[in-house]
Amino acid sequence: MSDIDIRQLLLDAEDNANSGNYIESANLYKKVTIIDDNSSAAWYGLGVIHAKLGNFENSVNSFEQAHRINPDHGPTNANLALILEKSDSERAANFAKMALENIGENKDLLRISKLNIPKEIKLFDSSHSYSEENEEEGIINIPANAINEEESDDKEELDDKEEAVIASEEENFQEVEEIDFVNSRTARTSRASKMSQRGDHALAVNEWKELLKKDSSDVSSWKGLADALSEAGYVDRANQCLQRVQELIELEKQEIQIDEKEELENLVSAAKEVKEKMNLHEENDKANVNESIEWYNKGLILLTENNANEALNCFNKALSGSPDEEIELRVRIHNGKGHSLYQLNEYADSIQEYHAAVILDPSSVTGRTLYNMGSSYAAIELYADAVKCFEQAKGRGLVDEDLKLCKAQINRCKLLIKEQKKLN
Repeated sequence: MSDIDIRQLLLDAEDNANSGNYIESANLYKKVTIIDDNSSAAWYGLGVIHAKLGNFENSVNSFEQAHRINPDHGPTNANLALILEKSDSERAANFAKMALENIGENKDLLRISKLNIPKEIKLFDSSHSYSEENEEEGIINIPANAINEEESDDKEELDDKEEAVIASEEENFQEVEEIDFVNSRTARTSRASKMSQRGDHALAVNEWKELLKKDSSDVSSWKGLADALSEAGYVDRANQCLQRVQELIELEKQEIQIDEKEELENLVSAAKEVKEKMNLHEENDKANVNESIEWYNKGLILLTENNANEALNCFNKALSGSPDEEIELRVRIHNGKGHSLYQLNEYADSIQEYHAAVILDPSSVTGRTLYNMGSSYAAIELYADAVKCFEQAKGRGLVDEDLKLCKAQINRCKLLIKEQKKLN
């Protein structure tokens, strides 16, 4: 599908959203994400629609995909901050900080960005001497400039919340290289450096502290903390950090001598433990496989009874208990989910399940699976993709009656492709 077609789908999705047809709008956005997984506009729009429908977990997932593609988009970060404020205050604060860099000052974002910053933090007691046993005591916090934390209103109405969440989608997105999310080491290091560059040394100190809480032996984090403290005027504390850097470097250079006999005993003991765990793991896997097969068979029976909803539940349970190495079983389960979703008219989701089966084992794809995938593509008017599936299905063991249906579908889709071209 061309870029022009994708743009038209996005425009149609926006028109439906503006008219209050949120379900249809969501389906159109999903269709775009299937065609182009890196369409930040589609993921963002889908996040907005899910939020309007009250599906906040799905909304967060969609906004995170948009953030993956363009981490500098202010409205995406703002929406994530507002949605996550109650459930994950640390991530919400980080998203709020990122949003402020692009959007500028905003009352709600400023409040959320300070959720994890204490109002008053005591300095390190200068009477203490530095020691390895209490190394984290040397990581100090200094008061941030002008911290005016406002009390949040826990009884705020949901409609007001949603209005704040749905940021306007007016700018074109620019694709950028995928980066780690806000709580990763890479992102924290980058933020700390940016804070130091613009003179927010107190916030930079806090970022380095968070990194050292996770890994107190990381030399680069100690160096970063030393630089931030030095810039803030705490030279003595900075020197303590540099001293710790030297100690860590020396420790890395030392060779640890281990008694060979003790090492051998440890290896033998570890081998026995691993073997015991493997035996237990194999027993658990066997039990899980049997249970998954039972759920899969129940799902097939329900499918034949046209009870697609219950069948889908069975397939989900079968998949959750199926070990990763049971490729054949997982392929069958994904195909079962695809059939169920097709019966439920969830065509875009059914395509994703069929694709999951193909990715797991391309050699096991049957003509029936390809035919069903083609039918799903045709249902969402992606006729060119449907034709490809039907063509491949012909050579995959279809019986004569199914082969006739397949050829009829190919002719039908080709006619519809011509009609589409006339409309464009």
